Amino acid sequence: MTHQEYVIYATKLAGSEFFRYANAVANDQIEFVVAPGTRSVLSMCREIAMTPGWGEDLLFDKPQDWSPEAMQKVEEEQKQWTSIEQCEAEFNKRLSRFFEAVESIPDSQLMDTKFLPFEGGRDFTFVEIMDYPKWNLNYHTGQVALIQLALGDPEMY
Repeated sequence: MTHQEYVIYATKLAGSEFFRYANAVANDQIEFVVAPGTRSVLSMCREIAMTPGWGEDLLFDKPQDWSPEAMQKVEEEQKQWTSIEQCEAEFNKRLSRFFEAVESIPDSQLMDTKFLPFEGGRDFTFVEIMDYPKWNLNYHTGQVALIQLALGDPEMY
């Protein structure tokens, strides 16, 4: 198995797990927040839907527009997704493009680096960049599990 094949396998698995947990939350609870300033399951699903596209952008140096106007457009697009199912469909659309991007990275480039502003700014290898969507899925799966516990659901999905 190549590293690229592993990234695809592991990201699919993490996506399946995330949406399995998210779909276990009752529809009338998807906007529940544990405490002020925390996020709802729907909010996280909206972010997760975008994550593969961001991963693709990072791999190919697509310029990011973080201006308030650009972020408002993203927020408006995300607000149209009012269910976990819609978010999952959007995620899957972006995921296939991300996988095409991963497959296009040659082995000879895996340890090449590029500077990214994350973690205070540092050089990241392509191996690390390809892992971003999976990392974000795992991170948010834990948050969804915490919300489920707060709602009285102790099941492991």
